[in-house]
Amino acid sequence: MSDFNQRGFVPIRNLAGGPTITKTYRVSAGDNIAYFIGDAVTLGATGRLKPVRTTANVPVGVIVGLERVSGGKPAPLTFNQPTRGPFLATAQEGFAKISVGLEQTYVVAIDKNITEADYGGTAFVSAGAPNTASGLSGHRLQGAVSAATDGHFQILGLAPVELLSSQFQSTASAASPALVEVKMNRSVFNNQPV
Repeated sequence: MSDFNQRGFVPIRNLAGGPTITKTYRVSAGDNIAYFIGDAVTLGATGRLKPVRTTANVPVGVIVGLERVSGGKPAPLTFNQPTRGPFLATAQEGFAKISVGLEQTYVVAIDKNITEADYGGTAFVSAGAPNTASGLSGHRLQGAVSAATDGHFQILGLAPVELLSSQFQSTASAASPALVEVKMNRSVFNNQPV
């Protein structure tokens, strides 16, 4: 079990060795959705971003940065920690920088005891409550890991911090909530397992 504070999906490395591939999307004030760093997002029917909330949503990527609109242009978010973190509040217009690379890996919490038997399996996103004080996502993975290829994210193994705590065990495992390293299993740009 990890001491990791919930923060959604945190990018850690690229399996291809390159930089994180990002794309910036405009967020409409009329969407009435709050956006947090670490949210897994999809494209809605209108082509606008929305957080992944159901198993039917196919991710486009993960939010790695947010900006507000000032004079029609992107501007840094203003926030006042420790009471108000950097996020786009409901009905606030802005821009979201999305990590869209299919080889990008993330650390995320999962509601399950993880063992080596879960490596390679897939899991769906669970939308937990975000932390408005830190501005970080409440997204995590659901506890059900499937050998099928239909989940949002594929489990590559325990997160590096979990491996450090289990290095003296005969098999790598972590108690719930565990931290795992994952990559997108499907993408809006390629709806086949990648």
